[in-house]
Amino acid sequence: MKSRRATIGLCRLLAESNGGVLSGGEASRVLSLSRQGIWKTIKDLEEEGFRIITIPKKGYVLKSCPSYDLSPSLAGSFISPSCPWGEEIYVYDSLTSTQETAKKTGRQSGTDGLVVIAEEQTAGRGRRDRTWVSPKGSGLFFSVYFKPKLPPGRLQLVNLAAGLSVKEAVRALCGLDLSLKWPNDLLVDGKKVCGILSEASSDSERIRDCCTGMGINVSLRDEGKTGETGLENAASLSDFACAVHRGRLAAIIIENLYRRVEKLGADGGISLLAEYRNSCSTIGRTVSVLTGEETFSGIAEGIGDNGELLVCGGGCTRSFCAADVVHATPEDNKA
Repeated sequence: MKSRRATIGLCRLLAESNGGVLSGGEASRVLSLSRQGIWKTIKDLEEEGFRIITIPKKGYVLKSCPSYDLSPSLAGSFISPSCPWGEEIYVYDSLTSTQETAKKTGRQSGTDGLVVIAEEQTAGRGRRDRTWVSPKGSGLFFSVYFKPKLPPGRLQLVNLAAGLSVKEAVRALCGLDLSLKWPNDLLVDGKKVCGILSEASSDSERIRDCCTGMGINVSLRDEGKTGETGLENAASLSDFACAVHRGRLAAIIIENLYRRVEKLGADGGISLLAEYRNSCSTIGRTVSVLTGEETFSGIAEGIGDNGELLVCGGGCTRSFCAADVVHATPEDNKA
């Protein structure tokens, strides 16, 4: 399934009619479409699961929205019209990786803010090429393709922005305050709920494009968290909150991320870093930093201007741009 600007716009207009009649003329005027274009868009929405009644010579009435919570046009309609991202949302039953599909599709179309969602990933990836387990129907697995106005050395700031965007969205929708562990792992009770990966292509002067993938465990079954599955230390939102509408959650995250990325281009990360330093649970903790070549232990003193972690230990302060961090507390040792 795929949304487009017209299906999202018409979905918004129908919803704003509050069960009343939306005239074809009004829809044509607002969306700059012909009457035939409106009729085709109605049919596209019906294929997504919208139930729409056509009243001859009067217009259209929205009777019900899709029961499927990842209907792309419904998800897109939850995004504020002031946010240009999410006008193209692709939803797949299964993909090897939303990252690879989003990069390929985004580079072909050139669409800024293109979104790819999958019910499952058969080869999902996390940081440092780790496998991200994405059982079918258990989470919100999606990638956003966009073009940030940043120099190549500051990609880490996009990761920080994504972590903050998920944290804010989950708090707003679920009333759950996740712990944000450097750089962008979201935890609850020391267990991982969300992982984030940002990849970019760049030249010597700028990032040409970026793709940020997010895997959020929404409703993992208990049996899926045990054994050699890669989910031994995972938690899901349904363990701590009521039922989550994944399309609405995706919409809030996309809008949050757009706002922060735009701000990055405007102030170079000043506001983002201030927000992140106030939100990151790693700062002030005793940590062990695992780089692959060594393990460095000390106190996490802060976050550098490029998003790097500053750790003081052994009489010196070192910075780490890419590493695994273990919080030295019993509840987080397995995070």
